[in-house]
Amino acid sequence: MGYLHGASRARGWTLPKVVKNLGVVLVLAAIASAVYVVAKVVPFYVDHMDVKEAVEATFNLAGRNINDGILRGEIRSRTGRMGSHVETDSWGVDHVVPGLGLTDDMIVIERSRITDNVSIEVSYQREVELSLFNYVHVLQLRAFKEGIPPP
Repeated sequence: MGYLHGASRARGWTLPKVVKNLGVVLVLAAIASAVYVVAKVVPFYVDHMDVKEAVEATFNLAGRNINDGILRGEIRSRTGRMGSHVETDSWGVDHVVPGLGLTDDMIVIERSRITDNVSIEVSYQREVELSLFNYVHVLQLRAFKEGIPPP
């Protein structure tokens, strides 16, 4: 008595097969969920690596070009083909369009008046739609470069 499913006294107490199978199913479901989330999130971080590269390239131009509007345009042109964002048209209808949709407010360029130091920061958000979980996660991303650019 006290033993489950005919386990002998020599083997001791064992879990029923149903409980073991349920545990395996839960572990497999957790692994599948993790793979799904990674597959949805990784492309956003790959795009972010390209944004960092655009900030680096623009930083290298900052020593030769003192017009911050041109530098912002350089970042926008380099990021204009990656990812997508939602824009609302004049009728109030949302459309998914290519590019990150960076505005001047998202691209901050500061120059020191005393030294040749320049800092460039791009801060933006990306929404990750996890439709399997009926959830949208917002990623806060930031690319930053500061120092004295090459002449």
